[in-house]
Amino acid sequence: MLFLPFRVQLQEVDKAPSGSFTVYYGIDPKPVQGVTASFTLKPETMSFFEGHQPLPIVKRYLRVEDERIPVLFESSGDFSFDPVAGVFYFLSGWQEVHTKKCDEHGRFPFECSIQSALNLAAQPTVDWMRLIVATKLKSKGAILERKTWGADSWMCCPTHDIDYDRKWRPGIYKREVLDRSILNQNKESIPHRIGRTMRAVASLITTDDPFRNAMNRMRSEVEARNGSATYFFKSGGRGLRDVSYDLKNSFMLEQRILLQRAGFGIGLHPSYHTFLSSVQLEQEKTKLDNVMMRRTTVHRSHYLRYQHPKSAYLIAQAGFKIDSSLGFATQCGFRHATCLPFPLFNPVEDVELDVWEMPLSVMESALFNRMNLSPSEAIDYTRKLIHTCADFGGVFVGLWHNTLWDELDYPGWGAHFEATLDETVRQEGGMKALEGALDSWK
Repeated sequence: MLFLPFRVQLQEVDKAPSGSFTVYYGIDPKPVQGVTASFTLKPETMSFFEGHQPLPIVKRYLRVEDERIPVLFESSGDFSFDPVAGVFYFLSGWQEVHTKKCDEHGRFPFECSIQSALNLAAQPTVDWMRLIVATKLKSKGAILERKTWGADSWMCCPTHDIDYDRKWRPGIYKREVLDRSILNQNKESIPHRIGRTMRAVASLITTDDPFRNAMNRMRSEVEARNGSATYFFKSGGRGLRDVSYDLKNSFMLEQRILLQRAGFGIGLHPSYHTFLSSVQLEQEKTKLDNVMMRRTTVHRSHYLRYQHPKSAYLIAQAGFKIDSSLGFATQCGFRHATCLPFPLFNPVEDVELDVWEMPLSVMESALFNRMNLSPSEAIDYTRKLIHTCADFGGVFVGLWHNTLWDELDYPGWGAHFEATLDETVRQEGGMKALEGALDSWK
């Protein structure tokens, strides 16, 4: 995982072959004869993992350019920090396995993470560790060529969770007319309440629906920039947190045809309770497979519900090859401290799974509803993350729902989506669906 971003062939050896570039990692504190570079695995690092502790104690930082890189684990030899243990800590999901607290949706809370404790949400610490190591090894003669995304140096993957196929439905009419206009639960002015009621009434005599319009416009905006995206559709769910829709109705049939013609990807957005239910997940996958008449290989959980490592196993057992659920629900940035793909791993049983994670960088509802950013602030924050992904040759995965351009309820969300696509073009990034993007990188 330390050398994953580079085009290198790694071979484990018992001793340093003459004339080769060899890196030593182990418990021997003395230099090993013939190696080009070395790091030492410290006893206290081994004790940390053997003790199943969630967060390491950080006592110092490395200064690289304008960044402060935390030293999670100390080392000696050619490096004063242990990048192997540091990369393992983040990419294995160690902190999520050994933190017992969950939020109301059963998710690992950002507030319990080392990113929150050290203010690292927007820092891909793993990728900085890789850069430090690569720079040092190159100075010793190593050839480390960074992987690219085909002809592109970095990638943007727009994604869309289709939680609803339309806005105007019984629950929304109740909210608009009873809760907001009559009961005035949001303490709004009379003119504002009248305007909302009139809009709800007008929806009864028109086929125009903002969420359906958004589905078409999201595709058009991406196509206009010569890109493709991934749409996540639901195929089940009847619970309080789910709104079901018919994948076979005329509108959804037309959408699927248009998306497939445009080369867009389609994945499963399973219902609220599937993240711990193998039976329900497999049933919903089979249903979507049958509707699409092909195997669905891409997954993103509803509400970003994910419990490590059980959810990872269920995703793998159901036959998915790509997941893109691993972003924080309340904070945008790098949940696993990287902007590059990585295979999911179970640190409890030391097992690597046959599922690649395309880490989620930004979800618009987190920016606007949880981080409480204004439209301009959300755009600025997103641009910084894009520039970081571009600098490291990574992938920026953004999530937008089909609520965009509904300015009364979601002001500025559509502008944020367009600004993200425009910034990708300015930074000369590729723009592909998740599956095609990962294939080009691997």
